[in-house]
Amino acid sequence: MTVPDGHGEVRTISVPVLGIYIVSIITFVALFATTIIVWNYYSVRSNYTTTFELLQKKNNQYEAVMEGSKEQREVVESLLNETEQLKDRLKQLEGVFHDVNRLLEQTGKKPVKLPPMPEKPKNQTTAYKPNSKYVVNRLSNNKSNSVAIAGVALAAATENYVPERSEQELAVALQNELTFLRGALPETENTANKIKNTLTKKKDQLDRTPSIWPVRGYISSSYGWRNHPVTKIPKRHAGMDIAVPRGTPVKATALGKVTRTGYVAGYGILVEVDHGNGLKTLYAHNSRVLVKKGEMVKKGQVIAYSGNTGVSTGDHLHYEIRKNGKDINPANYLP
Repeated sequence: MTVPDGHGEVRTISVPVLGIYIVSIITFVALFATTIIVWNYYSVRSNYTTTFELLQKKNNQYEAVMEGSKEQREVVESLLNETEQLKDRLKQLEGVFHDVNRLLEQTGKKPVKLPPMPEKPKNQTTAYKPNSKYVVNRLSNNKSNSVAIAGVALAAATENYVPERSEQELAVALQNELTFLRGALPETENTANKIKNTLTKKKDQLDRTPSIWPVRGYISSSYGWRNHPVTKIPKRHAGMDIAVPRGTPVKATALGKVTRTGYVAGYGILVEVDHGNGLKTLYAHNSRVLVKKGEMVKKGQVIAYSGNTGVSTGDHLHYEIRKNGKDINPANYLP
């Protein structure tokens, strides 16, 4: 009932009891439903937050594992690259010993075998030697777990089964092997290079030492005192005369540099070769010269043709050796 102040009418509103019950029930149901919805919302939100945090944690752990694998892979790849460099050094070392054996054969000595690498200390365990491609593939691909397990099972059935090592163990094994090689290889290289240098010097010295016949013939006049074939007066012969037909090829008896060619009084057409270390050889009475002054000639190279030029009584080669400007007996250098 509403009672106005003043002159208004009094109004009466009647509400059925059933209506009040219905409104009360509806209000209660609405409040209850709202409470349930709000509770479910916060419950779902809480669960979502917990799940999200768990997933975030797992993702961080996964990223940490992936980063660790990446770093481990970079380490192994670095070790493998160094292994390839050491392989190249070993190939170079094999080349050095090939040169050494070639020099030994040229100097008349027996070839030698490539010396083995120094042995590891007894207290050092033998390093594991994995296949390079296997290591890279293993670090790159971890998808075929079932295949890997089957492979391990198959390997375990054989007598030569070796448990598979982890990436970290592989890296440590490679590091140990490379550390040993880095320490052992330089010593072997140094020894091989010293041997090669020594033999190279010896080979060069042998190449520059007269050791073959300039021509093949009989000795018509030896080194030393004799009656001059023209004047018949006793005179010291500074070389050796080797009788050969005109036009016989004349060979340099050692490696050297041509220092003089042309006509020289008494010697006729001459070739002079300087072999270093104070040694010179002279080839006289030639009919023709094939080399020029300043030219390098090898042992056994044809440098002229024999003849009968200069003070000579017949076709032959005058072969002379000088040491520090003084003539010496060529017979001491002939095989």
